[in-house]
Amino acid sequence: MTSALRVADKIIRGKQRIAVVTALKVPRTGKQILDRVRTISPNCSYQDLRHVLRDLQNQGITTCLNPKCQTGRLYILTSERDKHILSLPEIELQTQLLRAKTRIAVFKEIGRDHSFDTKQLTATQIRKNLRDNSDYSIGLNHVLAATKFLMNHQLIQVVDYTLKRDLKIFGISELGKRILSKIAVPMDEIPQT
Repeated sequence: MTSALRVADKIIRGKQRIAVVTALKVPRTGKQILDRVRTISPNCSYQDLRHVLRDLQNQGITTCLNPKCQTGRLYILTSERDKHILSLPEIELQTQLLRAKTRIAVFKEIGRDHSFDTKQLTATQIRKNLRDNSDYSIGLNHVLAATKFLMNHQLIQVVDYTLKRDLKIFGISELGKRILSKIAVPMDEIPQT
């Protein structure tokens, strides 16, 4: 007997469809959905995913938050859409973040609670934290490029400078907090290269 899932008074059948629906409780890109689905159904291809998403959209179960974008489309369950309201520029910003694993790793590291850390959050410390906490091999130049992008988009800000070498100490901005609360990718789900 095939398992079934009830969403919005419609019964969803099939392992891939159920996996897609369960992955869409928060906004996710196609790649993130596919990674989630492959834990349940390893033989699922990107073409299968696109077919399932198109089918679920036609049934009104899922919604694409940015349908005009060629890449980085965000999908969510229609019933969950009101919980994750973002403006169109914020959606575009979120998709730019989610497409770059270094940006998202640096952004999440800056947004993490550092109240118990004794070291100041400079670019070098961010790189060390990422390397130590998640085996995420990253160079300082990549961290600097990510912080530059995040600062240009006002997701992070310079909160202070170090006394010894006048290095920037980073903190998250209000816009960054709002975007970070909507991002669906935990650090351990960032693909490793």
